[in-house]
Amino acid sequence: MQLSGIRRTAVVVGTSIFGTLGLLSAGVSPAQAAGENWTVYSTHFSPNGYDLPLRLGRHDNTAGHTTGFGKYHIDDRGHRLGVSWSDFKQDIDLALSDSRTKCSKSGNTWTCTSNLPSGVNSTWGNMRVAYTHDDTGTPDGRAKGIITAFYLNDCGCFAAKGEEGAKEGARE
Repeated sequence: MQLSGIRRTAVVVGTSIFGTLGLLSAGVSPAQAAGENWTVYSTHFSPNGYDLPLRLGRHDNTAGHTTGFGKYHIDDRGHRLGVSWSDFKQDIDLALSDSRTKCSKSGNTWTCTSNLPSGVNSTWGNMRVAYTHDDTGTPDGRAKGIITAFYLNDCGCFAAKGEEGAKEGARE
């Protein structure tokens, strides 16, 4: 289901209010199992308009996991390459919203690679974003969301090792 800009805003506001009220009524914070922090840092949308939170996530090499996810993982791996979080989040939005972005699915994970003539950021070129719609185990019922995002230049030199092999195909 694709959402318009107004409906997207309503989803974000509604889920934020619902989540906050649920936490207040329960008197607890989101589960922090295995070093995971489910707090939503920012909200983005898949190419078809699905809710994609960027959560604080989990650091790399914590709680028995070598690879983390979310904001912590992106910072642990140095994926922002010195770009501010404000600009990085805008680049994620641009990469996910452009019709030239190619997306593919493997298991429950979608991988989208932007293919913009001038890139998403004039310094670093294009971007790859990996995410899941799976909401299993999330305390707020929203998708687990963005797993990672990183910049690519035209030759793909900045592709993170082990995160570069997605086939480009149909948009989600």
